[in-house]
Amino acid sequence: MSSNTLSRTVGPADTAAAWGPEFPAAASTPFVLSMAELVCHDMLAADLADDEITVGAGVELTHDRPSPVGAVLTARATLDERHGRKASFTVDVVDENEQVVAHVKHTRAVLKRAVIETALTAE
Repeated sequence: MSSNTLSRTVGPADTAAAWGPEFPAAASTPFVLSMAELVCHDMLAADLADDEITVGAGVELTHDRPSPVGAVLTARATLDERHGRKASFTVDVVDENEQVVAHVKHTRAVLKRAVIETALTAE
């Protein structure tokens, strides 16, 4: 099985509080998800043709533990399976104490960049 890691330090803009004062100053779920997406994309990037990109195609996420500003989170991804243009991953995001902050099942699809660009300009 192929695996990869990515670490990030939680900054003020990465917190739920950045979305509004009613939310806590802890790593937001979108921040945790972005880490999962990036680490999975990185696992596929070396095999992409110049005209290809990866896009998120599915996600199941549990975000179980808060992480304050300054915490270093590490996303650990494992490639579960690859079928054609789709790849499925399991990602655990852990803190400095190896506590699981989030668990993500993620699917990415490989597409021609022109397909996405055409769709964006058609809207």
